[in-house]
Amino acid sequence: MKATWIFRTAVLITALLIGFWSADVQAAKGSFDQTYSVDEPFLLDVSTGSGSVDIRAGDSGEVTVTGHITVRKGWFGGGSENAEELVEKFEASPPVEISDGLVRVGHIKDRAFRRNVTISYEIVVPADTRVKSHTGSGSQDVSGVAGPVEVDTGSGRLNLTDIGGPVEARTGSGSIRADGIAGAFEAHTGSGSIRLTQVAPGDVKVTSGSGSSELHGVVGALRVRSGSGRIEVDGEQTGPWNLGTGSGSVHIDLPEDAAFTLDAESNSGGIVVDHPVTVQGKISKRHLRGEVRGGGELLKIDTGSGRIRIE
Repeated sequence: MKATWIFRTAVLITALLIGFWSADVQAAKGSFDQTYSVDEPFLLDVSTGSGSVDIRAGDSGEVTVTGHITVRKGWFGGGSENAEELVEKFEASPPVEISDGLVRVGHIKDRAFRRNVTISYEIVVPADTRVKSHTGSGSQDVSGVAGPVEVDTGSGRLNLTDIGGPVEARTGSGSIRADGIAGAFEAHTGSGSIRLTQVAPGDVKVTSGSGSSELHGVVGALRVRSGSGRIEVDGEQTGPWNLGTGSGSVHIDLPEDAAFTLDAESNSGGIVVDHPVTVQGKISKRHLRGEVRGGGELLKIDTGSGRIRIE
């Protein structure tokens, strides 16, 4: 009987605490939508502690910034009024700064505000804009700008579409998708897949702690490293290619007349080459060295486990 009473009391206290907590963290919300005249070209520099960022190309000569604000009530020790007043503050004076050649969005100076205020941004810029964008957490989408583009997030996916210059993308966890990249590409993720479609030459460098790497239309030097996950590449070597994965298959598709120097090694899984190879040294199922059509740029591949296939 006593045990039942204690149990019921504990359940009641827990329910009350959850209720108080839920009421305490209810969010005050608001938004702003501002358009600014700008000289071109310029650098767009975006920062938000948490929240998403969506950047896309629009009309020349202006920038439109839309912000979606969330402030949790009770975080400032003064009750719900403080949260609502803070929302009104950001609605009246959005965190946007414009100077010669630079548009800064979301750079909040007060550390308490940075910790407790979430703003997600939708930003429309001229097509010839350069972009630098950071989120502590949250996804980012960038499309239609000339670049270069540099984006990073502690966690969350990154989507990049139709970028007219080099791209650098980093995420602690989450996938990276890059389609229509006209230039060099560098991507790093602690976990998650990486997918690239390159439409103009440029060197490519990709690192993934875990997850697959799928790279299409690569023209340039290439370096791929993965702790685990398959690697698929098609394109044309105009520099050395170096690919390695701790576990996972490697599949490469090259032009029919490709000439290269091959150094491929797989501890398990075998090596298949659909090109004529002049073998150097001993023939081995695990390690193959040789020249294809007289040799050329180095194609080096290694995998701890998994099949290697070169078509």
